[in-house]
Amino acid sequence: MKPKCLLISLLILFPFFSKSQTNFKPGYIITINGQTIQGFINEKEWDTNPAVINFKSALSGAEVKNYTPNDISFFEITNSVTYQRYSGFISTDETNISRLSRGRDSSKKQDVIFLKLQQKGPNVSLYSYNDAIKMRYFIADNKAGKTFELLFKQYFIPDMGPITHVENEFIPQLYDLATKYNPSSVELKQEIEQASYKTPVLRKISRMINDMAVDNTHYETPSSFDFFIGAGVSASKFKFGGELPFRNATDSKTTYGPTFSAGVNFYTNAKIGRAVFRAELMYWTSSNETMADLYYGQPDKPKIKYHFDQRNITAYPQFIYYLYNTNAVKFYGGIGITVSFAKYTQVISSTSASASNNNLLSFDKNWLGFPLKAGLIINKAFEVNASYAIPATINSGDKTSGNYSIKQSSFKAGINYHFSIN
Repeated sequence: MKPKCLLISLLILFPFFSKSQTNFKPGYIITINGQTIQGFINEKEWDTNPAVINFKSALSGAEVKNYTPNDISFFEITNSVTYQRYSGFISTDETNISRLSRGRDSSKKQDVIFLKLQQKGPNVSLYSYNDAIKMRYFIADNKAGKTFELLFKQYFIPDMGPITHVENEFIPQLYDLATKYNPSSVELKQEIEQASYKTPVLRKISRMINDMAVDNTHYETPSSFDFFIGAGVSASKFKFGGELPFRNATDSKTTYGPTFSAGVNFYTNAKIGRAVFRAELMYWTSSNETMADLYYGQPDKPKIKYHFDQRNITAYPQFIYYLYNTNAVKFYGGIGITVSFAKYTQVISSTSASASNNNLLSFDKNWLGFPLKAGLIINKAFEVNASYAIPATINSGDKTSGNYSIKQSSFKAGINYHFSIN
């Protein structure tokens, strides 16, 4: 099987590999009846609040139990995240500008959900709830035993086209709590008056209502990053089309050149490490050689040998997702886009003469590529990877010598070493 076919096959099979992956971490649950059970919870990169969690009483145990907010009132993953059961009303109006209602929408529904803890103190606790509709924030008056949504509304004003109206109902809600628990703080009142409906802002206000100078609790796993350097080999092939300045060119053969790379990985969740944004910078080379007729209809003239070398500096942003993810071995698939800045050297030679830097063909100085990538990381340090870039045009045509195009496809394989700088 050709390397590019194998790579594409692996990427197609990735979803099936990922189904068996789990990430059980120490934690505990509290049942509706108030019983605390220590065990292990399958931590995921929850973009929305989970509706169900997977729980094991022992890490090596085979039995996995599923719990919903109807079964438990609380769960915590040690040194990571905490969720609290909530039963009550939640708003269902849209706040996304592309889906806003025409006129005020006060729709809501009764539901039982898990709220994510964002800040906690003796007076209040701040929570968040994100679903397919929007992000919402809730606050609990700990001493009064009440939890309610901090309301934020946005909608188009009827008969006024694209003009929107914003209702920051959460500001007087927070002001009432500030008056109750920290009435002497002028700074707190100023923070509330200028508040936006965002996690860092509301977290700070919650801390100040709790009269806490600092809060060193980690309410969620922060993102992190590491670096890598690497080397490998690139196999390239060129395809010519259109009206070339020479005829009867021989087929392009696959040529090989070195690659060198360096970059940084940004992990959206350091403890889970599944979703990664990678910024990579590469230097790589390729070449092409063909025999062709330069003199049309003159069989007495010798054929030419046309050769060019290509040297590239490539910026390669990419998204990587680890579908098999353990401390010892990680297996990922990735997509991205490459922006290559190329320099070319062209040589034409025959039995009688040779000319360097003869610009017989016109190349683009920069061009885009769209590679698919797969890789294996061992012990969080050594990475083996392969990528295939679909054919990309590196020449848009030169009207002075005829309309032609040159497409380049490439397969790369390499080894990277990962490291951190403390």
